Amino acid sequence: MKKFFKYTIVFVTIVIGVLVLSFFLQKETLKNNDIYTLKINERAEKEWYYEVYLDSELIIKQETIPGVPGIQSFKSKEEAKKVGTLVITKLKSGTMPMISLNELKKYDITFKK
Repeated sequence: MKKFFKYTIVFVTIVIGVLVLSFFLQKETLKNNDIYTLKINERAEKEWYYEVYLDSELIIKQETIPGVPGIQSFKSKEEAKKVGTLVITKLKSGTMPMISLNELKKYDITFKK
């Protein structure tokens, strides 16, 4: 009787472990299948910004260049697209979508120091 009880406990523990593991794997799969969309808009003459959507929900509206002092806008549609694309790449990889000065320099984003 004691052996049966031990085997039952081991079996139940394994089943619970498999269920928990499959739940987390499914959650990760859903996260990786998220659909991000980038939309570039012109705010004023020669000022651009980007919006990031998750499925059809707006999650980021970036009207200024992130990571720089003061209020500075993107000078071109291409610059806004470069940074917006980088943000989406970070979101897809599960990292915080923060942009550093080094990244802005790497992507040739125009800004005042």
